[in-house]
Amino acid sequence: MKPRLLVVELHHLGDAVMSLPFVRGASSVFDVHVLCRPATRSVYELLETPPTLHAWDPPWGEEQGTSPRQTWRALRKEGRRLRAVGFDTAVGVWADVRGHLLMYESGARQRVGFPMTAGNYYAADLPWRRQRLWSGRVAETFWRMTHPGTPLLTTQLHRRNPRQSHHECWAQIAEALGVACDYRTPWINAAPAPVRHEASRPLLAVHAHARLPSKQWAPDRWRLLLSSPELRAVYDILEVLPSGAEPVSADGDLRVVTPDLPSLAAVLAAADAMVGHDSLPAHLAAALGRPVVTIFGSGEPDWFAPFGQRDRVVQSRVCPLHPCIDRCGMDRYLCLEAVAVQDVLRQLLQLSRSS
Repeated sequence: MKPRLLVVELHHLGDAVMSLPFVRGASSVFDVHVLCRPATRSVYELLETPPTLHAWDPPWGEEQGTSPRQTWRALRKEGRRLRAVGFDTAVGVWADVRGHLLMYESGARQRVGFPMTAGNYYAADLPWRRQRLWSGRVAETFWRMTHPGTPLLTTQLHRRNPRQSHHECWAQIAEALGVACDYRTPWINAAPAPVRHEASRPLLAVHAHARLPSKQWAPDRWRLLLSSPELRAVYDILEVLPSGAEPVSADGDLRVVTPDLPSLAAVLAAADAMVGHDSLPAHLAAALGRPVVTIFGSGEPDWFAPFGQRDRVVQSRVCPLHPCIDRCGMDRYLCLEAVAVQDVLRQLLQLSRSS
């Protein structure tokens, strides 16, 4: 019987996609279980052999405040539920004491992760991130004082480079467990949707919408890009629309609505390339082995670019507060306003020539 491994990934859809190579690689040695938000379990269900999933909605969020007492009670309650499974090892990639407490409460004897240091914590120099880091360090100190000789993490890792990719952090966890991440594409099962033209030109999937305004390039910029004669000379355009979204492509272009994750994956599997924002579709396309041009605004591509696509990122570092990690401190989104149509077009034309 394989030892049981608990993977704690309580962030969002794109982050769940970034964990897939680790989950795939660890499955060769471990009976892998993943604790994730209910909204992200569909990501793991796309794997050829999905792990055992435990869905949990943590009592905290970007705009949702909870007291330390409420958080602790919720973690202990969820930990007791997980403890009944009997985990040998628990891992988490985020430098977040809440995840470490949950790993401890799960009863796993081996607990591998990144403690809350400035070198491990993304954007630690931002004021609101400094506050969170300080609170986490206080919690870690309180734990050491009240539980001498019982570390939250039995194996503490540290980022080799503060600017390294989030994928590299997962690789460090894999290395600590004696396994290797499996980056062979496609990472997921997705039969291509029947959306192709008869024409011989490559099919470019365009996803012009984002969940957060700090990642949303202006619709008029998208219209200028997609109406470019240079672009249309080398690509057929397929606009991928979330339910209820307004299209930005021209009449006569292919358009398809993807109301759920499997349908989105199927459409991206049918495309030859993709252009979009720093969001789930870009990560999903990369997971399918498709080349991706990604427009970054508030985020940091060194950390969160889709796998293997860092050189295709389009970004302008004009904002003095970059990366703000989706909490803009300016009166408008300078980072996105400075991304020119010509810069995105140049990347897409270069991609067509390299293909």
